[in-house]
Amino acid sequence: MQVIFSNRAYLAVVTETSEKIKTETGGIFLGCYENGIWYIIEAIDPGPNSVFQAAYFEYDQKYTEHLINKLSLMYNAKLSLIGLWHRHPGSFDEFSSTDDGTNSNYAKLSANGAISVLVNIDPMFRITPYHVAWPLKYSKITYKVGDDLIPKNLLQMKNIEQSLDYINNYANKSYIRTSSNEKPQLDFVRLLDGIKEKLQRVTLSKDDFSMDEAEKNRDFLIESLLDDISYFTEIRKLALNVEQNKGALCLSHKGTNNVVTRIYFIYIAQKKQIIFTYGDDCYLYNSGLFENLLADFNPVDVTFKSGLMRALGL
Repeated sequence: MQVIFSNRAYLAVVTETSEKIKTETGGIFLGCYENGIWYIIEAIDPGPNSVFQAAYFEYDQKYTEHLINKLSLMYNAKLSLIGLWHRHPGSFDEFSSTDDGTNSNYAKLSANGAISVLVNIDPMFRITPYHVAWPLKYSKITYKVGDDLIPKNLLQMKNIEQSLDYINNYANKSYIRTSSNEKPQLDFVRLLDGIKEKLQRVTLSKDDFSMDEAEKNRDFLIESLLDDISYFTEIRKLALNVEQNKGALCLSHKGTNNVVTRIYFIYIAQKKQIIFTYGDDCYLYNSGLFENLLADFNPVDVTFKSGLMRALGL
């Protein structure tokens, strides 16, 4: 039996350890078990509401459950929760009684058991992987790191074009189902104008944007927008069109009098921010922004603004 880390998963463990260098920390493993090998594809951080102390650590369970569901949807292969890791103080590379209970719970999730990895800094970084068989039997196992050691199908992420086709088809079906020959009750402009004063305006220069960095992060960009795209199509019943081009993502909607409104989203790697353009201005975006701001929005109270809203072209 052996553990193989993807480059990304191993880096995630190292990065999380360095960030919480003064305390215990940990994370969750997503991957699969094949022919005696545990393939760790993703290592999820423990979450913002975790408890980090010098000799104690506790996961933010709601956060990790949320991220497990999100990340698993991005891969073609069926990834599952296969184990966890956490750091121990000093050279202590065995499990505490509290660890035993946690490991036992993970082990019973699968007939193959689970993986539990300990990290120590004594004084150099080292990890000790264990296989945990249910109810509670530990076996030390070896590990390797490298994408070249992992079957390509396990690392293959979903095709962006397929995801966009699904979104657009779903949006169109949602619109048709809502009304056959009727126009939608709302359009994009009215919704956006209703929350415009609540948006955080930012200044963006051409020097801030790198095409190469945007291309590298386009999967992250569309993943960040999925909740709001679903909100607009499912809750607000808008027939949105979604396009990606040169690292930018565009949401467009044909509203009243066939006027098309477009807003563009880009990831600014230098600032680690997602920015979107609406009209002549740029605004800061966080996942779920529109759904949160429009939760109590009443379109009757908003003056409708017709005409084409000019977006910043990239």
